Amino acid sequence: MHPFTRLTSMRSLGRQMQTVTLIFVGCVACLGPTPRGWSQTPWRRHAIDDQFKGADGVRLADFNGDGLQDVVTGWEESGLVRLYLHPGADAVTDRWPAVTVGRAPSPEDAVACDIDGDGKLDVLSCHEGKHRQAIVHWNDAPDNSTEQLLRREHWNSDQFPQLDGIQWMFALPLGEIDSRRCIAIGSKGKDASITLLVAPSDVADETPQAKRDLNRWTAIRLRPVGWIMSLRARDMDDDGDLDIVFSDRKGPARRVGWLEQPSDLQTAWTEHGVGGDGAEVMFLDIDQDRVVVATRKSHILDCRRVGAPNDSRWRVSSIENPPGVPFGKAVALLPEGRMLMTANTNASPIRDQPGIWIRSPGGEWSVVDPTTETKFDRMEVIDLDGDGDLDVMTCEERRNLGVIWYENPGQDSGNH
Repeated sequence: MHPFTRLTSMRSLGRQMQTVTLIFVGCVACLGPTPRGWSQTPWRRHAIDDQFKGADGVRLADFNGDGLQDVVTGWEESGLVRLYLHPGADAVTDRWPAVTVGRAPSPEDAVACDIDGDGKLDVLSCHEGKHRQAIVHWNDAPDNSTEQLLRREHWNSDQFPQLDGIQWMFALPLGEIDSRRCIAIGSKGKDASITLLVAPSDVADETPQAKRDLNRWTAIRLRPVGWIMSLRARDMDDDGDLDIVFSDRKGPARRVGWLEQPSDLQTAWTEHGVGGDGAEVMFLDIDQDRVVVATRKSHILDCRRVGAPNDSRWRVSSIENPPGVPFGKAVALLPEGRMLMTANTNASPIRDQPGIWIRSPGGEWSVVDPTTETKFDRMEVIDLDGDGDLDVMTCEERRNLGVIWYENPGQDSGNH
């Protein structure tokens, strides 16, 4: 379950019509008669930023303390890492105020994290192209006001030197373990791993400069991998600490699994399997004792735990993708048995298909956006406009839709 998103109940979206005409207002797109199961009213698409190329992933955090979720994104082809501040409900459909916090080639992921423990959120970006580094973008703003955060001169960058040369894909802040700040980070390719970054101990009395010495962090390899797609923090065994749920897309040990946090940093993290052994698993979502993960084989794996939290058995079944959409990318669980899915239809054998869909409790897929030949990414499901229902934030990198969000049409649209 997304920590910031399961705050409201989603309004019912299940009414279907055999033949409909899809009309976008704002991001206008009209189609002729459409297949049974497509939604009567598509979701309005709003651009947060679409002026660069290769938007790759969205991660949420509240940078300015206003109670609204801001977003950080890496622009892979433009070589930028950007922060977007939520402008409030009245302006949420406009372009969001933004600042470039760092410049480096091929950012694959960016996430908010207080790296130096000064109480302000920094940004950690992962780079997996020719520029293979994990880079910290330090927040030097004198306060957390929107005005100060949006000043480019208040952001400076440095890298973890012990991580150079690896194709880093995804980072996951874990808070403190043994009173030391910890970050899980995953990679792909040669020497790929899930690695735990551990801050030095006894830094409370050190100077601000010493607290930013990234050479002093310890890197602990937890598991060899082929290509990490997901890292999620979750207490999987109900013992009060955060474990690491992962999806590994490539290699001989590919699967969905979780690493059990030990009692201390000197002990190995025990791996537990969930499902998808040998499958090309993509982005996952998790809700209590259920894990769902998209695949490149025309179906979603639906993994449900059998028994108590300490039971290692999972029952795995398949949910078919929408017809003609084999290359799933991400999946998100919604209330009332609904589910969202994004796909890479740009690379599909059948390219003339939409790339973002919603599934009803009865199993029917409806289109969210009829735009075809797209490559979407992971999603955040959150009420962005304050109207009481859940919207969808994601990004798209082949049609250059950029960082976008889809407005839930709600009950007034007839989708109930």
